[in-house]
Amino acid sequence: MASSENPSLVQSIVSYRPPPVNQESAKHFYFPAFGAFNYSLLSINVMNPGLIQRVLPKPELTNIFLVNSCLGSALYIYGRPHLSEAPLKDRIVFSVYGAVLFNMGSVLTWAILRSLLPNNSSLATFAGLVSGYALTAFGVNYLSYNDKIVKANKK
Repeated sequence: MASSENPSLVQSIVSYRPPPVNQESAKHFYFPAFGAFNYSLLSINVMNPGLIQRVLPKPELTNIFLVNSCLGSALYIYGRPHLSEAPLKDRIVFSVYGAVLFNMGSVLTWAILRSLLPNNSSLATFAGLVSGYALTAFGVNYLSYNDKIVKANKK
């Protein structure tokens, strides 16, 4: 049984309320969340290109998903506490660099993964979503670790 200090996953999901919409939450929550959504669509599109093309028959979807994912990732990185004292120019460069490296590395990872998997659309889609989730979780944990180190060094 989950205690009130450590709620269960279901309780956490049911009780979750997103932040109110304002300029700060748009920059640091809603745009990054939109980027994460596009990152998921990008993973599906790279791993199973025909799936999204059947639903949305537009040739430039990969680029749209990639740009939106990069923008969301860059805003997420930009808003991290470990960069809060960096000069504005450096903060922007570090955020864009991290976002592009993360997204292009993911695309390369998916292309390699797709070439290693058997020709099965469902498996490819599943592998893309799971690997995308794992890569995102690793990235978030890495940035959180940096935030903790910077916070600890300020004490």
